Amino acid sequence: MRIVIVGAGPAGAALALLLARHGAQVRLLEREESSGAAFRGEGLMPLGIDALHEMGLGDALAAVPGRAVSNWRIHIDGEEVFRIPEPVAELGERAFRVASPAALLERIIDGAREQSGFSYHPGTRFAGPVRDASGRVVGVRAVQPDGETEWPADLVVGCDGRGSSVRQHCGLQLERSSEDYDVLWFKSPGPPATGARTDFHIMVVRGRHPLVAYTSWDDQLQCGLIMPKGGLAEVMQGDWLHTAVQSAPGWLAEHVLAHRDQVDGPIRLTVLVGFAPSWSVPGVLLLGDAAHPMSPVRAQGINLALRDVVVAANHLVPFAIGPVDRPALDAACRAVQAEREPEVRRAQLLQRREARGQGDARAATWRYAVARRGARVLGRYGWAQRAWLGRQRELRFGSAEVRLDAAVAEIDAR
Repeated sequence: MRIVIVGAGPAGAALALLLARHGAQVRLLEREESSGAAFRGEGLMPLGIDALHEMGLGDALAAVPGRAVSNWRIHIDGEEVFRIPEPVAELGERAFRVASPAALLERIIDGAREQSGFSYHPGTRFAGPVRDASGRVVGVRAVQPDGETEWPADLVVGCDGRGSSVRQHCGLQLERSSEDYDVLWFKSPGPPATGARTDFHIMVVRGRHPLVAYTSWDDQLQCGLIMPKGGLAEVMQGDWLHTAVQSAPGWLAEHVLAHRDQVDGPIRLTVLVGFAPSWSVPGVLLLGDAAHPMSPVRAQGINLALRDVVVAANHLVPFAIGPVDRPALDAACRAVQAEREPEVRRAQLLQRREARGQGDARAATWRYAVARRGARVLGRYGWAQRAWLGRQRELRFGSAEVRLDAAVAEIDAR
């Protein structure tokens, strides 16, 4: 089978590796010239780490720069009201961590390069599908530095993110959610007091934009200011950095402002949340954010995309070698969506629930006032901390079992 995968993020690269291992002829296209050029998620929850291990990529993850997250720290109106320890010792290698996405991608792509049927094309833009007389997609048009070319394909897989060109060019629709917003990402030197520890800070102040921050794999403090659509113009007027840290506790705001000459950014991430009613048309399959763009809440984008890959591999590997039965291949693509849709929709529902409190803080609603009082009273109790983690369980471990089929896994283990 000839497959063209558009988008060399973690999902696209991992699927390319799995299918090439089983004899498929795989072309992996990436618009950027290098794996570190695009902004990619770096938070790996147990559900995503499990998927990497299912694909035989546990060693690759262990070898890249990363940090386990030690605590969640929730600040309301500048006061820390909750500190929830992560069960790092209990989870071991499955513990929530931040890892270098570029380093992980490089290792996955290096593994794919060892397969004879794999080719990688960075700096290549998907320009549209090639169709046969029946309208079926049978290849792609791609633009490279030296001009446009066409490659035939039995299947084109769109792993090209929330703004997916494959989705748009191939006539697949996206039902958008109402919770679209923007995140302004920037980096500052990490606070010396944190050392090698990574804590994930969630910070809200009445009437201000919420802020999240954590010390990342590169020892830098990664910060994200969460804004409604249209909020960027307001933030960028005057001293944007001062505005960005208004929800931070004093010690953290002072640290960032004292190092303003070393701040990297800002980078605006437009958060588009939605779900494609259909992930496939004849000859095309969407995975990850191309099919179901997620919000950044609890790092679901990369993790669910990796789980999509495991399920897709289970359904596509049987077609890797030999003549392709097109109706059966189309049915397999529909089966991928049928298997993945319940967990994805559940995760988006839970993300909306978790994000509601941040909107309440910005709007200073009565719910925010009640939550603030309750957190101050309950935050010091261990049972309340465990209850907070329990509330997040499905976003951390998933709501469905995702395993590589035995026949697929047996070959991958060789």
